[in-house]
Amino acid sequence: MSKISFGKLWFATTVLASMLSICAASLAMGSEKDRSTAVGEPAPVLPAAGPKEAGLTAEGDEIPAWRARWELARLLSYTKRFDESLKEYRKLLGEKPDLAEARTEMAKVLYWAGHKAEALKTLEQLSGGQTTPETKLLKADLLASDKRYPEAIQLYREYLKGKPADLAVRFRLAQVLSWSGQYPPALQEYETILSQKPDDVQVRRHYAFVLSWAGEFGRAAKELKRTLKE
Repeated sequence: MSKISFGKLWFATTVLASMLSICAASLAMGSEKDRSTAVGEPAPVLPAAGPKEAGLTAEGDEIPAWRARWELARLLSYTKRFDESLKEYRKLLGEKPDLAEARTEMAKVLYWAGHKAEALKTLEQLSGGQTTPETKLLKADLLASDKRYPEAIQLYREYLKGKPADLAVRFRLAQVLSWSGQYPPALQEYETILSQKPDDVQVRRHYAFVLSWAGEFGRAAKELKRTLKE
């Protein structure tokens, strides 16, 4: 190889490496926005959908005051009157402190009202026997939003043991693993999702970003190219 061609090759390689470094830095900077929005938000609290959900299944059933207050709290939350809803939930739990479902709902309302720390504290008051998969998932999301990644990862994994087909939660786990710098396990989770949803553009793009953060620039470029039109 001549000196001139070697020099050209060296220059091209240097430029490519610089471009990849800039690209990786840009991806890392842009990921901060992803971190604040990508974690799943809890579903809104819904009012009772029918007699069964309202606890009215027999002729002559009466509605006690505590159940009426519970439904009021739900309705106020659903119409985004969060402060009023929380007031009713607190009254309800003052009378029925062991009502785990209501406590979980109140944590959701606290989240939507912007009180994430209090929402997490509310969930932590539940005993192990009162924890449902939904409660565990909500707590994991709150921990992730608080950047308590190791605790969130543990809860996501526990949830997925019982519901391994829940790809939305697996996606959240993959994201949190990547945010905590655990790139190899994050990539494994993305690959599991893509094995079942190969045409999911967003999952593949997130996968490509993590490949880039892990230094796999060639693979990252290849995966991103698959998501873009020529």
